[in-house]
Order: sequence, then C-alpha cells, then structure tokens
Amino acid sequence: MDISKSRSIATAVLFSLVLLVSACGGKGEEAGPPPELPEDAESLVMLAKFDLTLRTGVDLEEIITESIEETLFDDSSLGVPQPGVQYEAVVTPGYIITLNAGGESYEYHASGAKVVQVPQ
Repeated sequence: MDISKSRSIATAVLFSLVLLVSACGGKGEEAGPPPELPEDAESLVMLAKFDLTLRTGVDLEEIITESIEETLFDDSSLGVPQPGVQYEAVVTPGYIITLNAGGESYEYHASGAKVVQVPQ
C-alpha cells in the first residue's frame, strides 16, 4: 500500500474518532482552543493532535495547542505539496495550527477534513 493511500486511510479513521468523541460530549482540555473557534477548527485541532500522538507517542492529553491562525492557502496542498501530486490551484481557506508535544513545537496546516504536518 502506498504512503498516500495509508495517510488517507489514517486521516479518515482519525476524523471518524474526532466525530465520535464530539458526539459523545467529550470534554475539552484546558490547553485546547478557545471556545469562540468554529467547530470545524476544533475538530481539525483534534485531528492534528491524534496525528501527532501517532507520530510521537506523546499522550493526547499532554499535547498543548500553542496557536490557531485562520489563513488562505494558495492551493489545495495547504502549503505542503507532496512530490508528484497534482493540486487544484484554488485559494483554500484553512488554519495554521501549532501544537507542543514533549517540549517540541509542531506545525499543521488544515482545511475541510484535511490535516497535514509541516515538515520540520
């Protein structure tokens, strides 16, 4: 199975978990996003946290949201293009999410149901 397909499956599973947690009335963390954020931003932060947990092994509860910034990306790659992949050249609204896990900062770009870690 290629990496792109594996990431798509992992993203779908993680997004399903976020929706399940939201539907069950899961409580937000103290360090989570401010309550005035739109629901989609909160879901994208949770998706980024799930991804970071898988990548680093840091417990979800220990990941801190440092910042969330609304932005417009130049294309559907969200500013993180993969080699050999074609992207729509359309302005894409989304978020830049900065998380902290184990004292390290990690940046994610997100839009719709897509969350992409920016390589460090």
